[in-house]
Amino acid sequence: ADSGYIVRIVIERRPHNMEAKTGETVEKAMKPEHYEATEPAIEAEEDTTNTMDTLETAEVCKFYLENKCRFGDECKNMHEGVPVEKMVKQNKSKKKADENKTDKTKKKPPMKMAEDVIKRLQWDPMLPKEYFIIGYLDRFLGVVEENFTTFSWEDLASVDYDVLAIPQHRIQYFKYKTEKVWDKTERLDIMFGSTGSKVGIMEFMEEVDKKIKEERDNRLDDDDFDSDDEESGPSISVQVNTESDIHRISEEERSTHFIAIKISDPEIIENVTKVQKQIIGKEEILQDCCMKKGLLHITLAMVRIEGEEGVEEAKKLMRDLKPELSNILADKSKATIKIENLKSFGQRVVYADVTPAHDETFWKFANLVRTSLDNASDLVKSSNSFDYHSDYHSDYHSDYVPHLTLAKVSRPVARERRSKYIPTSYYQEFEGLRFGEQGLDNLQLCVIDSSTRYDGFYNTLAGLQFS
Repeated sequence: ADSGYIVRIVIERRPHNMEAKTGETVEKAMKPEHYEATEPAIEAEEDTTNTMDTLETAEVCKFYLENKCRFGDECKNMHEGVPVEKMVKQNKSKKKADENKTDKTKKKPPMKMAEDVIKRLQWDPMLPKEYFIIGYLDRFLGVVEENFTTFSWEDLASVDYDVLAIPQHRIQYFKYKTEKVWDKTERLDIMFGSTGSKVGIMEFMEEVDKKIKEERDNRLDDDDFDSDDEESGPSISVQVNTESDIHRISEEERSTHFIAIKISDPEIIENVTKVQKQIIGKEEILQDCCMKKGLLHITLAMVRIEGEEGVEEAKKLMRDLKPELSNILADKSKATIKIENLKSFGQRVVYADVTPAHDETFWKFANLVRTSLDNASDLVKSSNSFDYHSDYHSDYHSDYVPHLTLAKVSRPVARERRSKYIPTSYYQEFEGLRFGEQGLDNLQLCVIDSSTRYDGFYNTLAGLQFS
């Protein structure tokens, strides 16, 4: 009573869900501070209710979804979902990961082997074997190129020692003229398209032929036997290569091959190089007009060979020539030629004279080559417009002048320098030079093509050596 509180408690046992009867109350007398203390709780309850109401009415921020919201965490709208750019990046990353996984697990398509290419070249009549080159690995020389027809494809155990045969695993690539059609290292296969090539071999061959023809058409047509302004010169091409085909004659009459003596004497090669350096020193642009030392030769005959049968006939013709030529060249002291003096054909071609050590030996040698071609079938035709020395063969008059070409002006160079002539002053000091002696120790049936073999000489269908 002294404290000023009055408490009255009425306790009655009853079920929990029953309402209190009238008059049954619980009274509590409390200090005024009690009510003040409970007010913050009431306010907190009201704030929670308001927050829930706000969350229920808030929308997802459309700027956040576009990755453009500048309010960040303070934005009153909800930031739910994934922004557009993040989704794109995630999708790209997932796609890239899937692609990498696929690339690692995906096997490369099987590539046709060298054996398949060989068999196709052997049996496909649409592919001219004589224009295909093989690059193979030599144990001592590295990668060496030879014409496809040079090889024997019989079993290695059955071939003779003098036959060129190689294990197929040493083949590195195949070329059609100047361009590769199959390469083991590069996984290139135009022959069959096994590695995904979109170009067929026939279409590819046409493109290569077109390219070579365009290059040939850009060359100067200074071949002597078709030149109007060089009537006094010899009637044979002074440099035989891919560009030797003559533009004013029909395609059916153009030469495809030539027979020549390869220059191998070091002294001759050294002196030729010396003269060429002198010419280049006067005009550097003439460097492209000088004959490369690996291509030096003396042409004996121009030939047109038709098809695979013609190739086989020409190779047999060369083999049949060897016994008779060997008899002619039996006396080695007579089987040589001297290379000396410098001259020119209309100041467009610089060449050295060829003087036989023994006239009869040389002209018998040259005439035998010519008569063999004359007696061949229409598949192997001589395309010369000249005849040989009449003193040693009554059927021929002296039209042919053997020579060694050092330089000739090509059409592109003639256009650039605005002159197709090489002044005599450029090489005048060497006019009486004795270059050296070359033995009549070889005879080559060469392909008229811009590609060369491992030693820098023309690709050959057949070659004879006379010891």
